[in-house]
Amino acid sequence: MASLKLSQQEWEGFLGLADRLGIDVRDLLQRDVRFHVLEAAGHALGRAVAQATTERLTLARAERLTGPQPCPTCERQCPLTYQTRKLETIDGPIEQPEPICHCSACRRDFFPSASNIGTRSANL
Repeated sequence: MASLKLSQQEWEGFLGLADRLGIDVRDLLQRDVRFHVLEAAGHALGRAVAQATTERLTLARAERLTGPQPCPTCERQCPLTYQTRKLETIDGPIEQPEPICHCSACRRDFFPSASNIGTRSANL
């Protein structure tokens, strides 16, 4: 991955985010500390950005599913709802909206997917 050079405005955005998360980046700019302390703060901020990005991407994926979905057994159109599910990612916990349908005819729940993974793709 290429080295990223931040503009002053982008850097201020990172500092504001670090402040909000309680990561003492501003304080470290003024202190003489060991490199590993600086690196740990950078990684903490990076993990927070990664968590927020992953959470936002899973939300966008879930929102691609709209309207009733066909039951995998009887193909009847079933109402779509969402349930929040906690996931542990490599960068920490996120909340993922999970699409859920219930077929009253078959008396079963199923979990449609916005991806093409599986036996049948969902209607998008």
